[in-house]
Amino acid sequence: MTDFLTNDINIKIIKFIQSFSNPILDRFAELITMMGEEAFFILVIAILFWCVNKKFGYRLGFTLLSSMILNGAIKGTLKVPRVFGTEGIRTLRIETATGYSFPSGHTQGVTTFWTSVMSNLKRRWTYVVGIIIIILVGLSRIYLGVHRPVDVIGGIIFALIWVVVANKIFDYLEYSGNKEILLIFIIPIIIGLFVFKGHDYYTVSGTVTGFVIGYIIETKYIKFNEKASVLGNILKLILGIAVVLLIKVGLKKILPGYLISDFIRYVFIALWMTVGAPYLFKKLGIVASH
Repeated sequence: MTDFLTNDINIKIIKFIQSFSNPILDRFAELITMMGEEAFFILVIAILFWCVNKKFGYRLGFTLLSSMILNGAIKGTLKVPRVFGTEGIRTLRIETATGYSFPSGHTQGVTTFWTSVMSNLKRRWTYVVGIIIIILVGLSRIYLGVHRPVDVIGGIIFALIWVVVANKIFDYLEYSGNKEILLIFIIPIIIGLFVFKGHDYYTVSGTVTGFVIGYIIETKYIKFNEKASVLGNILKLILGIAVVLLIKVGLKKILPGYLISDFIRYVFIALWMTVGAPYLFKKLGIVASH
């Protein structure tokens, strides 16, 4: 299996794409690849959840986070090595390429994100923008020399499949009203902590765990209304993101440098986004009343 995923045709394609390299394309690829990174997803989901459409923010957050859990589990199982160090291939933005290679996490994340947007909003512009961004992010990972073409294709395929599955799960949750059933997902996630010893898996596991618990608490007890004035929405984002950064950086300095610390940090980030921030916004009176 590993031989198939690392065969010579992948290397030839990378070299061909990198044959067009120049400083402008380098910068463009680095900017594009950021659309598949953690900071982008946190900001967009925060805007959706706190300011635009809480219901869709929950669905998108669950779909994206669970897709990245799947990505981490597949990577940790197959253990396909990165292309780093291969003769004739240069690597840029290597700090974004953690863990194993197959499937591409950036590509799977951005495909999950935009496919979820397309399937739920069903607007023409979402299909055009989404497809273009998915293709560009996938190409950027190959151009930057951090992934093989097969990694990118794998990320797209797994994302497309998972969006269908996740939509079915969330449709059931909304129809049945039995949101507590999501707690079942935490069991295999926790078991995975003993199997997949990687930073990426621990951070996304913590995020999913906090998200699920926060989703249940918020929808049951807080019942946050995301509607607010323009000024109110700006204030929500400033306060909310500031605390996200405080938790992310502050807890990293306080907690010991173990993988479980990454898990704990991201549990708190997700709980803040789903419970802490909505509760604070209500208390401060910067949201509309039901």
